[in-house]
Order: sequence, then structure tokens, then C-alpha cells
Amino acid sequence: QGLLERWTERRLNMKELPIVSVAVITYNMAGYLSQLLDSILIQKVNFPYEIIIDDDCSPDNTRELLYQYKEKYPDKIVLSLRDKNVGGSRNMYGVMQQCRGKYIAILEGDDYWDDENKLQYQYDFMESHPEYVGMTCNSWCELSRTEEIRKVRRDIKEPMIFSYEDFMKPFFFDRLPNSTDTWFFKNIFKTYDEDFSVFYRAHNMVWDQSLALILYGKGKVYVDPKIVSHHRTIVEKDGTNYQSKYARENHCETDAYMYAMHEDYMENVLHRKCIPFYKVRADLFAEMFYRAWKSGDREEKAMVSRMWNQRNKKWPLVAACIRHGKETIGRKIKRICKG
Repeated sequence: QGLLERWTERRLNMKELPIVSVAVITYNMAGYLSQLLDSILIQKVNFPYEIIIDDDCSPDNTRELLYQYKEKYPDKIVLSLRDKNVGGSRNMYGVMQQCRGKYIAILEGDDYWDDENKLQYQYDFMESHPEYVGMTCNSWCELSRTEEIRKVRRDIKEPMIFSYEDFMKPFFFDRLPNSTDTWFFKNIFKTYDEDFSVFYRAHNMVWDQSLALILYGKGKVYVDPKIVSHHRTIVEKDGTNYQSKYARENHCETDAYMYAMHEDYMENVLHRKCIPFYKVRADLFAEMFYRAWKSGDREEKAMVSRMWNQRNKKWPLVAACIRHGKETIGRKIKRICKG
């Protein structure tokens, strides 16, 4: 009888396992949280799903709101609340490792879905196209808090396909299929026994490029032009949100470190060549090298030194400095000739 009871309990638990896990991270976004969560809870689906929420020790009333939603939807919401701030990358990585579903969808901060069939639409596509590791749709980018100013994230009319080769491209937008609020992909964190720590080691806050690289290592990503969400990307002169702060800061060193970690992952984990990608990190180094040389600033020189030591592979950095030097001399010669 005991064996039968345990077998029955196991069958019931298996039935309750979610098919889709929605990974949500929050930090100091109480003003947008209800809109975000409601856009998930109104989804019309024919499968069970869970919402895993990790709050990164928000100083506002985010937690009070989360407790209210948890009390109202105890069977759907799972809370994972940190007692100290760890940054967006570790926060999202921790959420994804808790996801039990076959697929993962992402929603963070101040974004929200505006299509109640978003999850069902993407689930149906992935079930009928197992050749893809994931898919994204399109989104609106909201550019203002005070008035309706928005643009379409990707100006596409036909589907696109992104692969590992796209990650070799020099500009970050050419490497990313769309904003993360539209991503829907196989739960590789549950399927593969692999070191995915590059997700948070590469950058404390920027994790979308690392996730894209990890997915491309497993297969191709389908990009659907259908608009399903709103992605807030607001940059204000004195803004306190992450995008505004990021726009005011010098990120040469942290970005170069992220790309150094990506090179290491491509070569030592994926065991794939990434020679075209060297230029991404090398151009950042060359930019900082000539800026420090021109200014003579001690801190900028120290930054160049740290960037030089981020990875043992030095020849791309030297090549970039030579190339930039030639281009600078060429521009000066042209100005002299024109004068």
C-alpha cells in the first residue's frame, strides 16, 4: 500500500509540473510591478506555468506587493527574496536555475506583455519547431515616462534566424534577436550539465548577451515579427534608472571584460573558433589606449593596463591599435590635403 501511495503521489506531482517557467527579476520597480505581473497572470494558455520571482533586495515597497500577489496566487507564484543586493546577472541566473518548466520566458523590471496569447503563441511554435533552441517576438520600446513616445524594437516584416555566427558581428544589436521580454527558449539550465557561470561572471548587470551566446551554442533562435510586449528603454539626463546611469558612464573596461569572458566561453566550453569576435574587445582596448595616451590621465592609463591583462590573448589588441593608428593618420593626411 505504501508503494502505491508513493507512486500515486509521484504521478500527481508530475502532472503539476509546469510546462513553462516565467523568470522575473525585480529591483526598485514597485511602480511597474503590478502591470508586469498582471500581464503574466492574464495569459490564456492550455498548459500549467509558474512564475519565479527574485527580488534583489529592493529598498522600495516591492516586497509588500510581492507578498500580496503570492497570497492571491499561491499555486502559481514562487518567491525568492534576497537579503542583499547581488546585481541583475546573478539575480536572473538564480531565477533560471529554479525554473522547472520545459521552456523559460523572461520578464524583468519595468517591462510588460500586452498580448494575452503571448505564451501560448510561442509554446505552440516551439512545440512544432523543435529544431530551434528558442524564439523571440518583436516589442515596442517605450522612450518616455511622461508621454507616449515609442518605436518598434526591430523594423522587420519577415521572420529572421539568429545563430552562433551572428554573435561574431561587431555591434551588439546585430548579436541579439530582440529584447529579453520577448524571449522564449528551451530550459537548457535543466537539460545540460554544463558550466553556465559566464552568465553572471561576464558582467554584473548585462546578461542578455551572455544568454544569447549560451543559446547559440545549443542551436538557432527564430525571430518572429509579431509584437507581443513593451520594453521600457528610457534614458534621461539625470535619470536614476539603469539605462540612464549606463549612458553617462565609461564602460570600456567592463564591456571589454565581458567580451573576454565570452571569448573564453566560446573557446574552452563550446570549443568553437571566435576569431572575428576578437575585434569587439580589441576595438574597445584601442579606443581606451589612444584616449589615455592623448589625455595622460593616470586613471585612464590604469584602465588600459587592466584591460590589457583581462586575457592572455594579446595580438588582437595590438592589431587594433595599429589599425586605429593608421586610420587616424589617414584622416589627418586627408585634412591636410584638403586644406
